[in-house]
Amino acid sequence: MIETQARVIRLESGHAWVEPRPHTPCGQCDPVHGCRSLAIARMFSPNGPAFRVKNPLDAAVGDWVTVSVPERGMLHSALLMYLVPLIGLFVGAAAGALASETVSVLAGLAGFAAALVAVRRVSRGFGQRPLFQPVITERIDALALISERPCRSKS
Repeated sequence: MIETQARVIRLESGHAWVEPRPHTPCGQCDPVHGCRSLAIARMFSPNGPAFRVKNPLDAAVGDWVTVSVPERGMLHSALLMYLVPLIGLFVGAAAGALASETVSVLAGLAGFAAALVAVRRVSRGFGQRPLFQPVITERIDALALISERPCRSKS
């Protein structure tokens, strides 16, 4: 399971909207600024990203929780999102290479676009499947938040 800590900011029937807890510098990333992926995420969502997750523990607004996603689901999502468009690009470019360089470039772009459309259609149903849905797996005691858990990055 891939886990992160988050704070519940609002509730819906059976689901909660959570805001992930920022990581502290741990030495695995930049020792001054911490995790670079967090800095990039803040560029696109300055108020902090919020995510809808399943709430089987009936966490309340303001609770700190652990949100988990199965590793298999993350792997499948990454392969689908990164590998399929790349294959579409190469197949299109290879097919167009039989005609000319310009046709090869245009066919590669068309293959890439077609693959993105296919990925979007295939992934629409993923949100309802348990393999791809984040879920609250535990509540965190407020005192436990004071003692920092270091980043678990292995990079």
